[in-house]
Amino acid sequence: MSGNVVKFRKIEKKSEPKPPRKALALPSWALFAVLVALALVIYAAQRAGFLAG
Repeated sequence: MSGNVVKFRKIEKKSEPKPPRKALALPSWALFAVLVALALVIYAAQRAGFLAG
């Protein structure tokens, strides 16, 4: 009878991985502000004659 017994091994608990950290939490309007600032820099560079246009 002991030949039909299934032996179970203890299940080892795996350590929970740490959640990934956000690189930098920017507000939603930050990308828009950067694009507007870039447009103003390009406009000023064109007016000053640094860019052909």
